[in-house]
Formats: sequence, structure tokens, C-alpha cells
Amino acid sequence: MKTKYSREDILRIAAEKVRRKEEEEKRANDEYYLKITTGKHWNFFKVVVAFCTLMMVLTTIEIFVDGETKKLDKSEWKIDREMYILFHQSIKVGDYLFVPHLRDWSNYVEGSYEITYSPIFRTGKKLSYDLQVNETTVRRHETIRRRSIFTWFPFLQILMLIPLATFIFKRQKPWFTFTRIASLIIVLPGIILVTILTLL
Repeated sequence: MKTKYSREDILRIAAEKVRRKEEEEKRANDEYYLKITTGKHWNFFKVVVAFCTLMMVLTTIEIFVDGETKKLDKSEWKIDREMYILFHQSIKVGDYLFVPHLRDWSNYVEGSYEITYSPIFRTGKKLSYDLQVNETTVRRHETIRRRSIFTWFPFLQILMLIPLATFIFKRQKPWFTFTRIASLIIVLPGIILVTILTLL
């Protein structure tokens, strides 16, 4: 014999099912949060945080502090005819590319080229030269171009801060899961790639 349920019974049963489902979801979320914030998963994330924070500090020092400056003779730099940028001259010093404006380059004083390296990784960061403007000599500085931490500042440093911010403001929230995953699959590989391409 079929049991006939009243409207109140149906609503109560439906509410109970919803409550049980919410409890299961909460339990699953709690278990996942505990899993990613303890043990080897969390220890690995702490290594990522330490590495990205260290690289953020080092690259910031690279940008704001100058290392050794070396005077260049004519054999140590050349005009790159394959690289064309409108109204600019492409100057190569080894693997480093600088692009002074044509109006500056055309007035540069012969023999005044100097390259300044970064202090930690010794990356060529700045090309300096003298310009003859009427009776006055003016010193110009060009920052390295193409694949460079010096042209990506401060966006690269902000990206490197994401793992640290995720670690400090750890919460059982969707943004925490998102930034943690972004740190592991975007920030970390990106920083390693930048390190290989521009610093070493």
C-alpha cells in the first residue's frame, strides 16, 4: 500500500536531502582544504612561496641597483640590421639589444658607449653614451629591450607576489584555491622561464 505524503512531509524530505547534500559538500571541501594546507602539498607550496619571494627581491635589486660598468670599444657593439623599430636604431652588445632613438644615436659621441650590468646576475641592463647637443655634452641611458625583467617591471614583481599573498592570507575560500593553483601552474613555471631567458 502506497504511503501518501502531505505537502509538509514532501517539503521536509526535500529540505533534509538539501541539508545532507550541503553537509557532504562541506565535508568534501573541508577534507580538500586540509589536504592542500598540510603535509607534502603544503610543504611544496611553501617552497614555491620562498622561491618566488626570493626571485621578487633579487629582480627588484637588479632593477634599482647598478653593478659594474664597462666601457665598450667599437668591436664590442654593432648595429643590428635585421631588427627594425620605427625611428630607432638597433644596437647589439653581445646578446643584449638596445634601441636608442635615431635623433639620439645620430648625435652620439664616438667612443662613449658603456654598458652597465646588474649586480647579482650580471645581466646587461643599460647602455650609456654621450650626445653632442649644440655646445653641450649630454649623457643618455637606454634600457635593454626584448625578453627583459627591466622592461617588465613592476608587473613581473606583482606576479611573483601572488604565492606569498596566498600563503599569508590563507582562507578556506574559492579565491585561495584559485590563487594557489595559479601559483603552481602559471607563476612558478613563468618565473623559472624568465630566470632562464633573461638572467642566466
